[in-house]
Amino acid sequence: MELKRYRDAESFQFGNLVVRDMTPALFDVATFSEVEVPIGADNPPYAAESNDKVYIGVTGDIEFTIGDESVRIGPGDMLVIHAGDAFRYHNGGYAPGRLFVIQVPKDD
Repeated sequence: MELKRYRDAESFQFGNLVVRDMTPALFDVATFSEVEVPIGADNPPYAAESNDKVYIGVTGDIEFTIGDESVRIGPGDMLVIHAGDAFRYHNGGYAPGRLFVIQVPKDD
């Protein structure tokens, strides 16, 4: 068993976002992180070539744009973005947002 406490997880700035790495030390199958998305914050366009990403809304209302489609996710919503798909997201709401992110290497 391995317990990773939230208060002990390292956080870092990524543009105007704050990312907290929650990946267990001995885990090499996927990564887990929390992303704080302040009001007005953007994640610039990006396409992860080697990882599928699962975004789970924790708080707030975050708008994702994948290709030409836009979708909003809120608490409890889950969005899967496949490796190679270009996407971005923005918090245009009235409250700070938080996302939980799981990254899994794509199957070859």
